[in-house]
Amino acid sequence: MARGKPKAGSAEHRQRFCRGFIDSHLRFEPERLAWPALEPAMLQRLREVPFWQEVLYTEMRAIRIIEAFAPTIPDPLVREAMELMAEEERRHERLVRHLIARYGIVIEAREMPPLPSNIERTFIDFGYGECVDSFLGFGFFRLARESGFLPQEMFDVLEILMGEEVRHVLFFVNWMAWHEAGCGRGAAPLRALTSAWYYARAIGALAGVALRNARHRGNGREFSATQAAGLMQGFTVGRLLEACLEENRRRLDAYDRDLLRPRLLPALARIALGFTGRGGRRIREENRQAF
Repeated sequence: MARGKPKAGSAEHRQRFCRGFIDSHLRFEPERLAWPALEPAMLQRLREVPFWQEVLYTEMRAIRIIEAFAPTIPDPLVREAMELMAEEERRHERLVRHLIARYGIVIEAREMPPLPSNIERTFIDFGYGECVDSFLGFGFFRLARESGFLPQEMFDVLEILMGEEVRHVLFFVNWMAWHEAGCGRGAAPLRALTSAWYYARAIGALAGVALRNARHRGNGREFSATQAAGLMQGFTVGRLLEACLEENRRRLDAYDRDLLRPRLLPALARIALGFTGRGGRRIREENRQAF
């Protein structure tokens, strides 16, 4: 493999982000993972986590979006990677369904609305939403593991899902740059403006969910990473931001460092840390070059 950062939109760029995604695919069957037996208190705690229904719904929607979008991609290598992403999302759905059934978690049936007609824009919105959810989710996952909220064996199982999510984020960010270059918008400032627009849409959607839950209109059935705050002792915004920055850097560093990384969310998190007064200088120095 050639060394150095490939030019966004180039054939080398396409080869590296697609092959990196395909070659890092893991084979496993969700039902055969080492699911732990839970003591009654831990089982009740797992059942009280408020967002399992929305996690399942999100995976089901992701499958429909990717399956609808992948056939529209003319490039065979990119299409192969997209089809593999859809396969992994189907496996995520199986994993969540198995968790729900195995541990007796009660969810309500929910209809899937039809997809919008503009499937490309729908996929892009989905991708940026996954970037936002993953950035926050990796931080919450680390804090929950450290707090002993559930047995470590359960976190070991869920780690497999989290590991695939970081691959999806890395693939999407590079696909988006490749796609924009192919549309004549490959200049970095243009790509940055486009990303800022879609990130704003994704953050706005997440804020809307959080607001509805704060007003007790979501009844715990709409997923927002912010809901997890009430599940952990000693939770603070500063601790979360530190965990998000450190976990995203650690996870992404496991893959080709010459590929593009998300930049906006880490930058916003570092700015926010400056206002919290927690870990300011250390976090800024450790994460200055992370993304």
